[in-house]
Amino acid sequence: MRRIEFEADTIEELVDMARRWVAGYPVLAADSAAQGEPAVEELEAVLRRIKSPASLQFLREVAARSLGGEALPIDDALRARCGVPPRRPFVGVLGVANRTMRRRAGRDLVTWDPVGQGYRVSAADAHVVASVLGGPTPD
Repeated sequence: MRRIEFEADTIEELVDMARRWVAGYPVLAADSAAQGEPAVEELEAVLRRIKSPASLQFLREVAARSLGGEALPIDDALRARCGVPPRRPFVGVLGVANRTMRRRAGRDLVTWDPVGQGYRVSAADAHVVASVLGGPTPD
């Protein structure tokens, strides 16, 4: 039997690693060659397909916050920066990025961090988002 090991400093990092590993292997068969995580080029292609200004602003902000080691909470200030009316659902803004990423690369781009009570992207993805989209635009 194959053995997979993960090593991390916190349980949250460990769970994130395991989730990312599972997402990269949609079908685990004993004889099939496993695919690695999606390439940077795939993420860049996903980012170029996203046209929603609100989703692009959200991705810039979540990437910047993730690079700083923090989660991005959904609040009225973020809604205002993304052009979403206060107290309105944010699901559509978040869904654009994740649906596009799932279709192209087979995994979510943005994940919920229960400890930080907000959303995050992996550090590798955050670097790509920041290089392709730039930093958050001011209010």
